[in-house]
Amino acid sequence: MSKIQIRCPICSKWGYIEVSEVIFKNVSRGVVAVNIASNTICEHTFIAYIDKNLAVRDYFTTDYQVEIPEITPKTKLEKEMIPEKGFLDGDLIKLNLPAMMIAYVLKAIFTKQKVLILSDQKFLYKYILNFFKYITENYFETNIDVGSVEEYKANKKKYKNYMIFENNEIVQNQQKIIDPKKLKVEKQIVNNFLTEQTSMGLIFIKNEIFKAYNLAQFIADYINNQIQIKKENREKIEENVLVVNFLDDLVNKEKVFSLKISNELEKKFGIKIQKQFLNFLLEIVQSYFNIDVEKAISLINV
Repeated sequence: MSKIQIRCPICSKWGYIEVSEVIFKNVSRGVVAVNIASNTICEHTFIAYIDKNLAVRDYFTTDYQVEIPEITPKTKLEKEMIPEKGFLDGDLIKLNLPAMMIAYVLKAIFTKQKVLILSDQKFLYKYILNFFKYITENYFETNIDVGSVEEYKANKKKYKNYMIFENNEIVQNQQKIIDPKKLKVEKQIVNNFLTEQTSMGLIFIKNEIFKAYNLAQFIADYINNQIQIKKENREKIEENVLVVNFLDDLVNKEKVFSLKISNELEKKFGIKIQKQFLNFLLEIVQSYFNIDVEKAISLINV
């Protein structure tokens, strides 16, 4: 066992952890993701990436805790649901896919983007593809490729409309969809996946994907239903225009809309939604379910 000095990336407090050199044995990227639990260095939880020379190469933190609500039914942890290691090795994913890359790919999936992951570790390709297939199966449709930098350079035209990631870097960011500073929910999901034991982590992240899809689909259906009701009562809408214009001076339409959605989610699922998580869901509604949320806000508030 070796002692390694760690600095918390949130509060900058220093401390030590003990790590066995054995854990580096099967790590292709040359770094190991080590979870630093709360009260190890300080009160914060984060992940440190440590190389074979026992030097800290990077940190991953979720900035602050986003409250992700629990809904039922949850996917149950059953033996037949956990993929075999020949199909999907959770340890290999945790050790070889940077946390930020997983967050980037999740964001791309939620916004219905095609993805190319660049890696020189060909033995990982099937595990990477199977990982994202497993966690999104029956929920989000995905279009993900994995290849080398050389293959990408030789086929740039093919990947013109792809989001492209290499390690922690965004190589190509279509329409600037991804802002690394605004991935709080995605980072929270990834952090929880990395800190759980392998089988539990896989079930956890699959549950979170299910939850995002299920809640966003409910909101999308609610919006479509409300818009249809408004269309069927077009005369009433026209009569209320003056009232709406008056209310615009008193209340924020977006707040009223958010309150309506939150109330509907609470009635349906018995949950309270944090604003950060609701905004995350509305972006999925907009990008994945192709609903103009801004227009919906105006229509539903009439």
